[in-house]
Amino acid sequence: MPRPPRRRRTREDVIGTPRSASGSLWLSSQERVKRKYPDSGPAQNLADSLRKARDQVAFLTHSVIAWALNFALHATEGRVPFARYASGQTGIFPMPDVTKVGLAADWGTGTESAYAVGQSMARAKPDITIHLGDVYYSGDHAEFADYFLPTDCWPRGTLGTYALPGNHEMYSGGHAYFDFALRALGQETSYFCLENANWRIVGIDTGYDCTTGLRFVLGQDHTTVHGDVLEWLETAVFADASDRRPVILLSHHQWFTAFDTRAYPDVGRQLEPYLDRVALWFWGHEHRFAGYALAGPSGHTPIRARCIGHGGMPVEIGEPYTPVDHRVKPVFLDARHHTDVGKTPVGYCGYAMLELDGPALKVRYVDECDTVLLEETWVRGPDGVRGTTQLHMPTVDGTQTGYGFKLWRPISDLVAS
Repeated sequence: MPRPPRRRRTREDVIGTPRSASGSLWLSSQERVKRKYPDSGPAQNLADSLRKARDQVAFLTHSVIAWALNFALHATEGRVPFARYASGQTGIFPMPDVTKVGLAADWGTGTESAYAVGQSMARAKPDITIHLGDVYYSGDHAEFADYFLPTDCWPRGTLGTYALPGNHEMYSGGHAYFDFALRALGQETSYFCLENANWRIVGIDTGYDCTTGLRFVLGQDHTTVHGDVLEWLETAVFADASDRRPVILLSHHQWFTAFDTRAYPDVGRQLEPYLDRVALWFWGHEHRFAGYALAGPSGHTPIRARCIGHGGMPVEIGEPYTPVDHRVKPVFLDARHHTDVGKTPVGYCGYAMLELDGPALKVRYVDECDTVLLEETWVRGPDGVRGTTQLHMPTVDGTQTGYGFKLWRPISDLVAS
């Protein structure tokens, strides 16, 4: 039977997607059955009435059965086996000294905003693109086939395309991500290091262990870095203690947050031995665009964090937008109002473009309308990296800029040592 044509989702389809396996799997199963049994409008005669009744029963039966079977499978540790590099492979790959890298997180929604972000990134002609995780609702084969892998979906880099797993890919056991998506992208595992003479980009897997066994059933998120990734960091990436090239760290989950009640302290604890080499840490998971000054939980090496989880999921905004934790030093939040989904105001989606040029690094933050919001410029020197920053949003007063781009600290704090 031919596959129904791929369709785009609306913001209404994905807003409020639960951060739980049961809810996400339910939405995936509903979408599959709706595609097979679309609503054709009011019945015109008895035959139409009988067909609609049959389709409604099939829709309910197939949805419930598919959801229950999937949930039972993954609740009993139905994950795909973790993928490791083959013997003799380091997982460290060269990139040119002059390289343009596009980053986005939480992009795989199939919405108008996601496609606008992808098209904007593609127009910038990146050499490498990296998705920081989350293909919705549960990262199954159909969702990767419809909303991520086609060439008119996630933009490809001319030199390579990579994808990290988030929690949503693992709600379906990670089978589509590991067995389908990685093969399509030519990527061997869920972690990697790209390097040139001056910089290293290290992508780590924080998704694989986020929901397993009883935690899966209870909807608990126990996010950690997989043990094989930690071993790889120790024995391959950071084996040479004299290698002081600054690291751009990528993950799906956040170590800390000023805007959410949930953070993942175990991730920072596990990576503590290497944080002194991290110049910037990009993460997603939270559907917002925010930046932090040099900071970290008490007793840990501070880092400069950038949350770019605004790739494709509707960014829910509200007034007043007050940080729940100032100790981690939030500098800005993009809370500009773009449109409304029902009664919910939502903001702009966007991405980051990294331009590496020898010892220099420029990071441009761009929204779905091609507006450059912010630029950071970093230069590697003998005693570390030094940065400058330029905010392109017009300032209204000391704490808020035009159109809802909020500041709690001077924008220069993003790069201050």
